[in-house]
Amino acid sequence: MRIVEPQKLANQHTVLKKRQKKYLLYSLLVLLVLTGSFALLINKNKLPATLLPKQPSVLVPPKNKPAIQRIFSGDELVSFYNHLSQPNLIRIITPPYITGNTEADTRIRQIAVQRGYKLRSKPATALKEVDGFPLQEVVFRPWLDMKAAAFSAGINFSIVSAYRSVATQRKLFMSELLSRGVSIQDVATGKANKAVNDVLLTSSIPGYSKHHTGYAMDLSCSGYIFENFKKSNCFKWLNSNNYQNAKRFGFIPSYPPDATSQGPNPEAWEYVYVGKDLLYTTNY
Repeated sequence: MRIVEPQKLANQHTVLKKRQKKYLLYSLLVLLVLTGSFALLINKNKLPATLLPKQPSVLVPPKNKPAIQRIFSGDELVSFYNHLSQPNLIRIITPPYITGNTEADTRIRQIAVQRGYKLRSKPATALKEVDGFPLQEVVFRPWLDMKAAAFSAGINFSIVSAYRSVATQRKLFMSELLSRGVSIQDVATGKANKAVNDVLLTSSIPGYSKHHTGYAMDLSCSGYIFENFKKSNCFKWLNSNNYQNAKRFGFIPSYPPDATSQGPNPEAWEYVYVGKDLLYTTNY
């Protein structure tokens, strides 16, 4: 057994007392902190606002605005479509030939452009058919939905013409032109300018028809001959309230009645698909 010397024992007692005092001070400090926090928790409502912890800000989303249809004049519709970029199209850059006679073709194009005709686009890929007519595939569902909505309202219309190739449009135009008894030479020299203009009232030259895009269609109304479409209940359903029912499904008239320069005369039966997004707005 080892005996501790008196001096060392006294030193040990001194160290022990110092540690006890240190631990006591720590305990008191912790107790004070806990007591203060508890008091702050209980009385926080009595503290000045500047001493209270800040609450996170909550963002309140704005109320959703219902989309309303945009209202267009005839000239605005023409400009809208002329500046529209649609998918699966290739712009026709070089005007296709019409008669094969350079002078005659140049003269016909000049008259057409003066009337407001513009070079259009053609499909970048092959088209599929809906209701027996080739159209851009993106048009299928809107067309079928519009036709079904019209049928539910007692309106029955159908497609009679949709996509047309440049070659098909050339045949249509030349058939109309030659049926007027003019020669290609008369066209080239300007003697047939009136005949050319008369054809352009209803028929586009090749390369300048919206039917080339696969987004345009001619409609026929049940119970009415084609030329009387404007007098039909189909036209009224599509056309009323600035084409409200047509816009619901993404369609606008190809050649509205109040446009000043658009190529052919207004065609009540032709509509072109442009999509709904650009026809409605929440900015009001």
